[in-house]
Amino acid sequence: MPGTTMKKPRFILRLLRRTAKAAIVPFIVAAIALEILWRVSPFPVERLSYLPQSPRVLDRHAQPLMQLVGMDDQWRLPVSLDEISPWLIQATIAVEDERFESHSGVDPIAVLRASGQNMAAGRVVSGASTLTLQVCRMLDDQPRTLGTKAVEALRAMQLEELHTKDEILALYLNLAPYGGNLRGVEAASLAYFGKRAKDLSLGEASLLAGLPQSPSRLRPDRHLERAKARQATVLRRMVETGTLTQARAEEAAGLALVIRAGTLSAKPQAAGAAWLALSRRPLGGQTTIDLGLHREAERLAREHIHTLRHDMDAAVVILDIASGDVLAMVGSTSPQDPRHGQVNAALARRSPGSTLKPFIYGAAFESRRLSERSIVQDIPINRGGWTPRNFDRTFKGEVSVSEALQRSLNVPAILVAEGIGLQRCVGTIEAAGITFPRDAAQRGGLAVVTGAVEVTLLDLTNAYATLGRGGVRQPVRLFADEAITQTPVLSGDSCAMLDDILGTHRRRPDELAMVSENDLPWFMWKTGTSSGRRDAWAIGHNKRFAIGVWIGRKNGAGDERLVGGEAAEPLLARLFALPSLRVMEVPPSAKTWEVRLPLPPPAEATRTLRIVSPATGSTFIAIDGKAIVQAKASDDSGLQWFLNGQLRNSSVDRLMLEPGAYELRCVDADGRWAKAMFVVK
Repeated sequence: MPGTTMKKPRFILRLLRRTAKAAIVPFIVAAIALEILWRVSPFPVERLSYLPQSPRVLDRHAQPLMQLVGMDDQWRLPVSLDEISPWLIQATIAVEDERFESHSGVDPIAVLRASGQNMAAGRVVSGASTLTLQVCRMLDDQPRTLGTKAVEALRAMQLEELHTKDEILALYLNLAPYGGNLRGVEAASLAYFGKRAKDLSLGEASLLAGLPQSPSRLRPDRHLERAKARQATVLRRMVETGTLTQARAEEAAGLALVIRAGTLSAKPQAAGAAWLALSRRPLGGQTTIDLGLHREAERLAREHIHTLRHDMDAAVVILDIASGDVLAMVGSTSPQDPRHGQVNAALARRSPGSTLKPFIYGAAFESRRLSERSIVQDIPINRGGWTPRNFDRTFKGEVSVSEALQRSLNVPAILVAEGIGLQRCVGTIEAAGITFPRDAAQRGGLAVVTGAVEVTLLDLTNAYATLGRGGVRQPVRLFADEAITQTPVLSGDSCAMLDDILGTHRRRPDELAMVSENDLPWFMWKTGTSSGRRDAWAIGHNKRFAIGVWIGRKNGAGDERLVGGEAAEPLLARLFALPSLRVMEVPPSAKTWEVRLPLPPPAEATRTLRIVSPATGSTFIAIDGKAIVQAKASDDSGLQWFLNGQLRNSSVDRLMLEPGAYELRCVDADGRWAKAMFVVK
């Protein structure tokens, strides 16, 4: 009827007004509740302050040395957004949240779309979760209810206020699950493809981007066909969002993918250095180790050990002198040995033998009590019942400092330490970079000179780096971001004199088992053998690198072959001969100086047999082809004289000698002897 048709519009209007009035109240209540929640329940930023990580140690070129699963048995290797392939970023946004750049944490369009699809289907067939919502869910995973979804929506909007889009995207890519115990794109990329996330191709990136939808069902190492099907969806979405052409998508989909399962848990490289790094920084980081150089050192050490007894082991440390960087640290040549293979011999405290003697002489040089030409005594001495002897159990009498140090004579070094003060010597050794126990001087006494107090190979090598740096100590650096600090210890002149005495230019090539004299690189070095032949050492530097070698048994057992010059020195020479470490130029000759206050002769020197004339180091001029040399000893009774090793039966009062180098020795009936070396020109 006409009246009825006229009333219908009014009825609809009244219904709309009543509905609006009824709806506005809960809307206002909801808005107020949201505002209150926003203020009284701020975003829990502490959850972002610490994101779980898996310990990971890298070398100086970002090559992995060691990777360990985290405390929660998950692989997590966070990376920044610029360390992730752009293809992976674009693929993730295209398939997970195409309006990521425009929404504020919740995507209203996606909500309406999902609601309509779910209502039409009568069940949940579509979701509206944004990347921001997923980050909030991964940070605080709760049962899926309407209440938790509402809280997640609030948290998502708060997160958008706190962080930029790039930061939120990086959070997602580092937290998302990618199958098994893999969390984040870096762990997934390394595990599945053996490469970093920044190096992923389009095909690899599109495969990974699809995995978080159902990580277990789509794991490519178990269900590659399912993963490939999901990859096709990702590529299609990239085409639909305009980030990829159809031709490029088809090309990526057609490429075969090689899945390399298990690469994350590969055998550690440079394990000794890696474990040391983790002990200092539990999450690891980028170290100073050069993996290529470390492998070379490890190979040479293993080859060298094969020439010795099968139960011996070796340790090697290589330092960069300029920076103090640890470039290589071989702690063992047999890491698979269940008893001793995991012991890092580069950090174990062992007796250093004679390797500390350069610092004893360096302390004497520093106080100008000696020069390389000074004469020191190698004679029998007794110190509280201790009667030290040389390695060959003989005494050489008067010798120069150069000869005493080159031949590693014990008594001269002990007498030098006694003359200048043991505390000064110990202080110089510690200042150079060696950590001694607090009571080193009291515990070891003068025997510190011959290795009575244990040191580590790492410390000892760093002390030689101090010499190579011209007397300036730097702490060793194991991480690339550690500061460089310097402390003067010895003068450059003192170090130059030690370099001159112990350098290869002053030693015979056959001492080093090198191929030929032409192949001999320059370096200075000192060997050492501990008491009981338990440890063999060879340490040196070439101004650019300091290298230390230890040979022995981890259980401390001795062996007659554990002599520094025989067991350790050949390996040191081979290391310095490596092309990347070789230095051929010889440093300038050391400046000599006038000794200010000579060391007093030991009391024993007045009771020993001495050759008074000719004095060691004398030069005689031949006239008419011969020179007259008179020989005289401090005690002339019952002496036998030897000239260049030949017994002289005739008188030695007046020796008529042609030009040449001579060694004159005398021996008495008690076995005491003395020698003098001189030249006739």
